[in-house]
Amino acid sequence: MKEVRDWFGGKGSADPARGILIIGPGGAGKTTLARILSGDFDWLTDDPWEYGESYRVEQYTLEDDPKVEVVVPPGQHARRVSLWGEVERDLAGGTYRGVILVSASGFHSFPHGSYKRHPLYTGNKDEFMEKLVTQGRADEAAILARLVPHLRTSPGKLWLLSVVTKQDLWWKEADAVREWYSGGEYHRAVSDVSAARGAAGFRHEWLGVSLVINNYRSGEGEVLRTNTAGYDARRQVESLRRLFEAVHALLEWEGNP
Repeated sequence: MKEVRDWFGGKGSADPARGILIIGPGGAGKTTLARILSGDFDWLTDDPWEYGESYRVEQYTLEDDPKVEVVVPPGQHARRVSLWGEVERDLAGGTYRGVILVSASGFHSFPHGSYKRHPLYTGNKDEFMEKLVTQGRADEAAILARLVPHLRTSPGKLWLLSVVTKQDLWWKEADAVREWYSGGEYHRAVSDVSAARGAAGFRHEWLGVSLVINNYRSGEGEVLRTNTAGYDARRQVESLRRLFEAVHALLEWEGNP
């Protein structure tokens, strides 16, 4: 992990002053991922299962290179209006050398209240979950579509890493999840950026990962979906290994002329 963190902090980059943008909907795992990759997360003292709603743009100064920032804007709808504009202008202006778009296959944490008081609930729990996940995936696609114009115009080489978290919840539907993110609306948006920038100026990677293994719960602790039977710590470690392998691939691409 040290080699990845050195690169994440700017060592080995042709332009080490450019930062990393981690963006996505609220409750998908952006802050946890940022802290893991930057080396700021302590598995012995931090609680990865506790969701904390973000109220501001979070910035991490990396120990290896304090000039490089990892920027994580909050993903809640209400805060996108006031806080995403400046981040998007920075993206279009070339402030970032890479974007990590964090999704969760629609399983976005909601911190408050019972699912029975959710606007999508009409009396059937299974129907509610289907509606919730569908709405979440549509929101993820809308976020990508919102980023496309800025990804297209950002100067210099730029990479996009699509990370779909909470793999332990959707492992049984892995083929369908892969199809959602590697085809259809999501794929068309990525292809739009790729066509505009060309292979020399843009690189995209996609992967699923489980940052933690946990049941999916409402704000009041009601279990809405249990983590997949058989998805154990070994599979979680494998997913994190693939994450670092993807980062390594971006490292190599970024360093090539």
